[in-house]
Amino acid sequence: MAQNGFTNLLWFLGVVEDRRDPRKMGRVRVRCFDIHPDSKDDVPTEDLPWAIPVIGSYDINYKPPIEGSWVFGFFLDGKDAQHPMLLGVTPGMPTSFPNSKEGFNGASDINPHPSSAFQPDISRLARGEDIAETHVAGRYINQELCPGYPWSEPKSPYNAEYPYNKVQETESGHVLEMDDTPGSERINLHHRTGTFIEIGPTGTQTNKIVGDNVVIMEKNGFVYIEGKANVIIKGSCNITIEADCNITVDGDMHQKVHGDYRLEVGGGIYMNSGDIFEQKSSAIRQEAYLDSYNLYAKRNIQIQAHEQNITFHANTGYLAAYAKTDLRFENGRDTFFYAAGETHIKSTGNFAAEAARIDMNTSGAVSVDPDKSGLGRPSGAKPAFRPSIKANPITRKLGIETEIYDEAYSSFTDIKNDPQQDSGENE
Repeated sequence: MAQNGFTNLLWFLGVVEDRRDPRKMGRVRVRCFDIHPDSKDDVPTEDLPWAIPVIGSYDINYKPPIEGSWVFGFFLDGKDAQHPMLLGVTPGMPTSFPNSKEGFNGASDINPHPSSAFQPDISRLARGEDIAETHVAGRYINQELCPGYPWSEPKSPYNAEYPYNKVQETESGHVLEMDDTPGSERINLHHRTGTFIEIGPTGTQTNKIVGDNVVIMEKNGFVYIEGKANVIIKGSCNITIEADCNITVDGDMHQKVHGDYRLEVGGGIYMNSGDIFEQKSSAIRQEAYLDSYNLYAKRNIQIQAHEQNITFHANTGYLAAYAKTDLRFENGRDTFFYAAGETHIKSTGNFAAEAARIDMNTSGAVSVDPDKSGLGRPSGAKPAFRPSIKANPITRKLGIETEIYDEAYSSFTDIKNDPQQDSGENE
């Protein structure tokens, strides 16, 4: 080395053959024209000295040039040519296919790619040429059309013109575009598999994920949409909310389920409608399995079986009917009343009976067919009606913070357990 600075520097132009720096410092091995022999048999790639990059941007986030790149620089030790410094890369156009066995070709990675032969080093996306060989063509081929739905994947707004599109394209196919083409300004981040994020000239953003999508927020999340929103899920969907959930709909709400609809609630269900409440089903089954079933209407209640029977059963109690005005029963055929005990009929007004014939004390001539009427004898209760849902409702799920105390406590009506009564303080 020179003692008074670096003199007689030896400048070089060469091709990167190896970028796998064991020290991971961004160094590369360069075969230099007119300095190193053309044959790798004479000087193998592993015998070339490591060239240290000189980063003029003052940014240590340096990306080494890929193998096959043409670079230039100088040797600090002059003609000894053992301490190369790398200053930059020269763009060009490969006019031959790479061959890792020959000099001035990458030792491992095949760069440039064979498809890049006779193509400038500047990306096709930046030049706006041969777009059919880029990911933009794949966007059209793999576009999600979603027939039958009010939504489809938008077409790519790519319309780049040279030299406005700044492109970083890796050897595996990852692409970052910052496009300033007038009227077609874009930002595009594209993964080699087809996943991408693209922002078009109007601010429209398209996110497409070819694989799985995982979003984790350790704090609050907010989504605000001023326009319409469409969500299409072709597979199953599971939503778990470990706290309260509130849904407010200012307009109408419609739900359509082509399969079964099951609702399980650990607490109560409270429904309040300002207008009509209407249900329609091929069959309706309801059960109050622990307590009473109450039905109230401010005006009329109508029960009708269009084709068959209506039955009422009070298995352990009585059946009562009250009307403030008339109590009317009408049927098109016979009428049967059966009582295991006495029968009492009392009227504060007149009692009138009309029939073709009236028999009293007939000693068994009157009969009731319980099978025909569908009524069970009072001496044998009707089997309890059970809906198709066999399982009991789920129990209320308490929060994790809830504490349950098993310690017994006294009722305020239990004077014996009142500590003040025991101590005589209330006397």
